[in-house]
Amino acid sequence: MRVDVEHPQNANLPKRVSYSQMSLYQQCGLKFFFSYIHNWQEPPTSALVGGNITHLVAEELYKLAPNERTLDNAMEILRLEGPKFLARPENREFDTDFIMKQNVREAVENLFTIESPPEIVVLPEHLEMKLRVEINGVEFTGTVDRFTQDGIKRVSDYKTGKSPGRFLDGKLIQTYLYALAFKTQFEIDVDEVELIFLNSKESFRRPAEVGFLEDAGTQLAKMHEDSKQDLLDVAWDAKISKLCDYCAFQKVCPAKTVDAPKPGSSSSDAILAGAGLLRK
Repeated sequence: MRVDVEHPQNANLPKRVSYSQMSLYQQCGLKFFFSYIHNWQEPPTSALVGGNITHLVAEELYKLAPNERTLDNAMEILRLEGPKFLARPENREFDTDFIMKQNVREAVENLFTIESPPEIVVLPEHLEMKLRVEINGVEFTGTVDRFTQDGIKRVSDYKTGKSPGRFLDGKLIQTYLYALAFKTQFEIDVDEVELIFLNSKESFRRPAEVGFLEDAGTQLAKMHEDSKQDLLDVAWDAKISKLCDYCAFQKVCPAKTVDAPKPGSSSSDAILAGAGLLRK
C-alpha cells in the first residue's frame, strides 16, 4: 500500500546505511519512514534487551585468554554486567523480567554446547569490529560480532531469536554484506560466514561465495535508490505482515488503522508521543 506522508523540514536519509536499516526498509518502507525520517524511537523490547546482554557477555568472554573462557567465568561476567545494563534508565523496566533473564542464561550456556570457546581463535580487536565503507556508492556501516582466523577466515554473528527455519537464506544476507564490507575496507577475503542461534542451539556456516556477496551489495544499493525515490515522492510503501502485530506504529499506519492520521502530521506525532515514544 503506497502511503502519502508529511516529511519534516529538510527531511533527508541517514548519511550511512546499516544492515538493520536495509532490513527494516525491506520489511516496511513506512516503518523506515517513522524510524529514520521522522526519527521516532521504538521502545526497547524484552528480546532486544536480552540480546544485547547476551552479546555483551560473549564479547567479554572472548576477550579472555583461551584457558579462561569457562562457563563459570561467562556466568560471572553475566552476574556483573547484566545488572549494569539493566540499571540504565531505558532498561529498568526489564529488571523484573525473569523469563528474559532465564533466556539470557540459557543462551550463554548454549554457547558452550554449540562450540568450545577455549578453541576459538580470535583476537580482542576482532570482536565487535566497526565497519564503515562505501559499497556500490552507498556509505555502509555495521558491527561484526566476531572475526576468526583458524585456517579459515570467518565472519560470525550471534542471534538470540528463534530458529530461522526456511528463512535462513534471508538471515544470511547480513553476514554476506559484512563479508563484502570486510573485503572492501580491509582487503580481506572472507572464506566463510556463520550465524549462531544461541537459544535454539543451532549454528550455520556457508562459504562466502562471490555471487552471494555481490547480491547483498546489490540489495543495499537498491534499498538506497528506492528510499531516495520515496523521499522525493513523499510517499512510502506500507507492507502488511505478521510483524505488524509487534509494530509500535500500528495506530498511525493507514494500512492497519482505517482512520489513522496522515503519517508525519502533527496528529500522527501526538498519538505516538501519547503512546510514550520518543524522538531520537
